[in-house]
Amino acid sequence: MPSFFMTKYLQYGLALVVGSLYLVFIPEDDVTNIMALTAILFFGVPHGAIDHKIHLKFSKKSNIKKFILIYILVGLGFLLWWVLMPLKALLIFIILSAYHFGQELIEDIAETPKDPILNLSWGLIVLVSPIILKFNELLPTLNFIGSQSISRIPKEIQVITVLVIHLLGYAYIAYLLVKGVIRKAAVIRLILFSIYLLLSYLMLPFIVAFALYFVLFHSINAMRHQFFWMKDRTTDYTFAAFLKDLSPFTLLTIVGMSGLIYYLDPADWSVFFTYFFVFISLLTLPHAILFDELYLSKNTAKHPKD
Repeated sequence: MPSFFMTKYLQYGLALVVGSLYLVFIPEDDVTNIMALTAILFFGVPHGAIDHKIHLKFSKKSNIKKFILIYILVGLGFLLWWVLMPLKALLIFIILSAYHFGQELIEDIAETPKDPILNLSWGLIVLVSPIILKFNELLPTLNFIGSQSISRIPKEIQVITVLVIHLLGYAYIAYLLVKGVIRKAAVIRLILFSIYLLLSYLMLPFIVAFALYFVLFHSINAMRHQFFWMKDRTTDYTFAAFLKDLSPFTLLTIVGMSGLIYYLDPADWSVFFTYFFVFISLLTLPHAILFDELYLSKNTAKHPKD
């Protein structure tokens, strides 16, 4: 594997170093939030900035202008949903993101044929269980989104729910292991990764643990998948070409999000987080749809008749 891609050891190592530095220095909330959101914006968001190039590889008849128009319209449609039914939009965003995160995780670790149940069950472990575990910490933002007071969840309910989610995920991969669909090594890696995530959310604030996961694992892995997918379909495709393809929409997204947040001028961090993640959700919906197509095409090539 080319040296420009992080190995798993380096990913875990960086996560350990950054997490340890936080625990040693425990910076003020403002500093923590700014650093975490900057990392998500500059190093996480770019993994969706090459969607237009991937789309062009699916068909010679692909129209880039039409694709971008549809991409924008899908995002605006979801924005309307946020305005009219914010809590329902939040629920859809969480489920969609969970499936997308689970799909990337399974592709990276297990490389199994398309299995929606496996993707969703592990997406729940990656995203939903941390939200439940840190639910009370996230209440200010959740209350602002819904414009109503949401009750705290008792600690016992949080722990039980998180354990159930993990056990269901473990049970399903155990079933697939017995059926010969997934390898033992992949099962071990999945369980170890879930333990790492659980410990990171137990020890760190939600935004710090999420930024570490989103940047060092989800985004880095997704960009690795994108690069090799493009390389397999493009003559003499280099990492420099990949960065060039990423640049235009990365810069456009960063400038657009920064300008919008500046214009909206959020009053506090709970409001800021709401605006930030609503903006991210508008990009996530069309991005997740395209990624599903990418992974399906990749797995179809590897497993033509399973």
